[in-house]
Amino acid sequence: MDFSGAVSLLGRSSTDTEVQALMSRLAILRQPEVVLDENDGSVLNAQDWLLNKKLGVELGFEARAHLLGQEIEDPKNEPMLLTQIYFYCEHYDVGPYQGSLPAGLVASDSRISARDRLAAYESTRRSYTRDTWELPQFQLIIGYANGGTNIGFVSCQLRPPPMPADYDDAALIPSTTNIMAALGKKLSDPALRLMFSPLRLEQNLEVDDGGLVGRFDKHLGLFLHFRYMKGGRDLALTHVLFYREYEADGARWPGTLPNGLHFDDSPEVLFRKITAEPIKHYDEEFTGDATWKFPEYTLQVLYSTMRNYILRVQASAPGVLPIA
Repeated sequence: MDFSGAVSLLGRSSTDTEVQALMSRLAILRQPEVVLDENDGSVLNAQDWLLNKKLGVELGFEARAHLLGQEIEDPKNEPMLLTQIYFYCEHYDVGPYQGSLPAGLVASDSRISARDRLAAYESTRRSYTRDTWELPQFQLIIGYANGGTNIGFVSCQLRPPPMPADYDDAALIPSTTNIMAALGKKLSDPALRLMFSPLRLEQNLEVDDGGLVGRFDKHLGLFLHFRYMKGGRDLALTHVLFYREYEADGARWPGTLPNGLHFDDSPEVLFRKITAEPIKHYDEEFTGDATWKFPEYTLQVLYSTMRNYILRVQASAPGVLPIA
């Protein structure tokens, strides 16, 4: 059976008649829903996955409010949108998909031939262990099998809507250079307090494990952590975290990133820009991170191994380990 045309349904509600017809063709009976904690009813997962293992097709749904970066106020009645479709060609414990693949791909395509087929979108490609392209209608991700000699899966994913920082808020931020230079300075330092005064640092400080944190996640994608450095008696700026949109349930950090990085850099580009050997580096199924130690600070970069872009950049004061 061919399900390649299902990509035209990305973004539609699970209750849409064509989405329901798709689920019927896939013999999927359960309806997608927000996953709640059985004890207190809190949201455990705003995404739900429905798989037909025999046909090799999986549908991913996401709560509309969560997709838009909003609170889920009524989980039981929250609309679930079709945001991802997986076509499994060679995947453990899932039967191979036998229909046509999007973008003219075929299961036997090697990494080289798949890139050739998508040459029209070469300027959008981000690569690492997988390849990601920005097509007009969706993001297309290919995971490879057998050392890149054939396709393992093709995933078509709805692009999250952009969430830039508010213009007025962005106008208040200090330069990244000045923020980095403030690492290790005491919270009581007049220059530090003056630099962050436009952000109303005092009003945004909260008690955190081991100290205080200035949370500017909703509007600026920025966290400032103040902790006691080794041997110190005063709180100091020990960690600065810059977030991509949605990673801290808020806007994207509107300023520059350290070391000439950009949020849309793929892991391949990241390791080309920072050529030094990381002191720590690991990759998992969906994310990876790398840590470098420089004289002025320690840098940790968290990235997606699926969409192949940077999710978070963390800088910590000399001699201070990253938070996570």
